[in-house]
Amino acid sequence: MTVRIVAGTSDPDAARALLGLLAQLPGAEPAPALPDSTALLDLLARAAETGVDDLPEVAVVHESIGPMPALDLVRDIALRFPAVGVVLLTPDTGPAALAAAMTAGARGVVALPLSYDELGARIDAAATWAAGVRRHLSPQRAALPAVAGGTVVAVAGAKGGVGTTVTAVHLALAAHASGRSTALVDLDLQGGDVASYLDVQFRRSIADLADIADVSSRVLTDAMYVHESGVALLLAPADGERGEDVTDRAARLVLTALRQRYEVVVVDCGTQVTSANAVAVEIADTAVLVTTPDVVAVRAAKRMVRMWDRLQVRKPQDTTTVVNRHNRATEIQPTLVGRITGTRIAASVVPAAFRELQPVIDAGRIHDLDTRSTVKAGIWSLAGEIGLVTGATLPAPRGRKSRRGGGDKGQVTLETLGMTPIILITLILVWQAVLAGYTFTLAGNAADEAARAAAVGTAGDADTAAKADLPSAWRGSEHTDRVDYSEGKVSVTVTLKVPVLFPGAIDFPMRIHGHAQTVDERPDR
Repeated sequence: MTVRIVAGTSDPDAARALLGLLAQLPGAEPAPALPDSTALLDLLARAAETGVDDLPEVAVVHESIGPMPALDLVRDIALRFPAVGVVLLTPDTGPAALAAAMTAGARGVVALPLSYDELGARIDAAATWAAGVRRHLSPQRAALPAVAGGTVVAVAGAKGGVGTTVTAVHLALAAHASGRSTALVDLDLQGGDVASYLDVQFRRSIADLADIADVSSRVLTDAMYVHESGVALLLAPADGERGEDVTDRAARLVLTALRQRYEVVVVDCGTQVTSANAVAVEIADTAVLVTTPDVVAVRAAKRMVRMWDRLQVRKPQDTTTVVNRHNRATEIQPTLVGRITGTRIAASVVPAAFRELQPVIDAGRIHDLDTRSTVKAGIWSLAGEIGLVTGATLPAPRGRKSRRGGGDKGQVTLETLGMTPIILITLILVWQAVLAGYTFTLAGNAADEAARAAAVGTAGDADTAAKADLPSAWRGSEHTDRVDYSEGKVSVTVTLKVPVLFPGAIDFPMRIHGHAQTVDERPDR
């Protein structure tokens, strides 16, 4: 069998030594070594465009490659090009390094400096594995290398009965309705109810994959059930005791395989923390914790979050809590739940409307929930919030028009635009009132100054004094209407025009009159 090999290393001397050994391997066809991770990924992507058969069987990654770290590159190749066996060259072959390489997706690890026998054995094993994978990949599946790691969403409940399974099922339905390939995994291994909610009779479950070391596409397909809604299901075992067979290692392998095949993987983790569903919460892109707005459930949510933190599964701030059966009349509101648990609270809430759910739950057809249901609208809005819905129309509650994935943003925008003229007019009127009040103050002050000047001088002095303290924008619009000397007193009236919006530009037809009176102090009075 001919084995096509592509290698990547940034060290020219290492590249010459590697290609020299590869050329001596029976049936090997090594390509020229590539100097960095970008060139290696580009070569594989171009080959994948024409089909899986054009991909090399083996990719050899030297630890010195850059700019992407070697393990990250191994992981990227394993996710995007599952039909390519990856061999890592590294000087560190200790248990920790081997475990990290296997977790990243390497099919073999070769110690540096290179050994012909060891290199040949690892290349042969990786090529054999790649050939097996390709036999199980149909032409349609070969076109999916760009599923480059689907989105995993883990849904856990604070305690039993808070609506974990309903939430998980409808998140999966929302993702599928938006046109994304979706899998729903029931990791509530002892008491999973996804099959009951979706009226499914099944023979195989995730427990059948527990002892399989290499979960291939064909094996995964045989264990899954494609529901009439279009969502692929991987169910919990019917016999709860079989759930103990699903270890953390098995769960990691299965979820990694699903992630490579589906764009969205929703995992129902139930309400108990096991090694298997702890792995799901750990590797998930988004962890959703479902609770209800009551003291017992919120305390349980706090315990769950703290347990994840102690086990180093997930930090509280990396968890999204959604409040189910929300009611505005309850004392415990979402913001309080967020403060108690230390998690991020979802903006979307699921209202308390069990009457909408009861008929479809009793019939085992939760997927038939009315599009106008407020419960469905709440969960599908959550799906849009966490990025599972792309361009799908979200269902709206009764009495409201449907809206796009952006929720009420469009409505808020329109309402804001409609209010803008009113807001502007209000601000203009308030500002004009401020100018009128300020003009009234200026007129009174000018009259006082004019009266004092007239009391010791002449009427001309009064006019000069009235202008002295006026701001420049009001000068020219003022005039002293009247200066009266009678009965030992001086009375002065000063008139100012009110400016329109911008002082000094346009004057308002309105006039403001300021009056002042003082004792006549002229010597000759």
